[in-house]
Amino acid sequence: MEPSTESATVMPLFPLGVTYLPYTTTVLNIFEPRYRKMYNDILFNGARRFAVVNVDANTGRFAEVGVVFYLDDLKEVSEQTDDRVKYVGTHSVKGRVQIKNVLNPKVGATRETYLRAEVEEFDDEGEGAGAEAEKEIGDKFIELVDVQSKLGEEPRFTEAVKSNLLLGPGSGPEDRGLWGTIALWQQFLEQRTAVMGQKMQRDIQKGVVSYLKTNSLQDELVNARGEVRMEDLPAPLLREIRGIQERYRDEIEAMDADPYGLNFQTLLQAHTHAERLTLFGGILDQERKRLGARATLQAMFASDKGSE
Repeated sequence: MEPSTESATVMPLFPLGVTYLPYTTTVLNIFEPRYRKMYNDILFNGARRFAVVNVDANTGRFAEVGVVFYLDDLKEVSEQTDDRVKYVGTHSVKGRVQIKNVLNPKVGATRETYLRAEVEEFDDEGEGAGAEAEKEIGDKFIELVDVQSKLGEEPRFTEAVKSNLLLGPGSGPEDRGLWGTIALWQQFLEQRTAVMGQKMQRDIQKGVVSYLKTNSLQDELVNARGEVRMEDLPAPLLREIRGIQERYRDEIEAMDADPYGLNFQTLLQAHTHAERLTLFGGILDQERKRLGARATLQAMFASDKGSE
């Protein structure tokens, strides 16, 4: 099918619940039949590219702007995985595209084949924001790194980050500019989410062990393989576990620290480098406020200990 306008291009569309950023490299495991077909098609026609767009898990709505994946390398791994995974693909994330029109939306429900969409290039309007605006954001980032170090935050940025900050518009993999710094922030949030996930698992483990010992249920619920299955746990304990999970979800939400959240989609959809700098500066301000509140709490507890 030909695109409806001269500026549009028809591409395969791969919806994922993640906002990917330009000039990064991404690996995907391909197992669904429809996407196996998509990879076969882009190899056969030589295009080796497709559009990737974030999708809201609750509503199923697609974001307005996505990115172009270019397939750099594809490994056939069906034998090693008993055909659970067909391909492992390594991709370069190229420029941004605006999703203009999904041509076959019905197959999104049937999964008979992959989606196809008309897309148009989505480039920045105008020129960069200027050295002064970039320096302001750089100063905020450096201050944040210093505060993280002082408070002993884990994970945190290293001192080396200060001398390697890139804040220009960016033009490609060799000059990622602000896109590279945003990607660094996304990776930091991924690490922090992983650390919080580990803490959550430890809290759940402690809660389970304590409950089972208190109620003399440990031997009763442990199966022949030495495991405790979630479906066998008593309702009060399940409620406690869900409460712990909810508490950690609320904490991540309160910090606005989701590495796949709307903040990154908003940055991706910014029309200018200046707008993107302003948005990123707001994210840094919010994190600085959080660290400031933590510093105040630490000082209060230190004061209480000193008065004992």
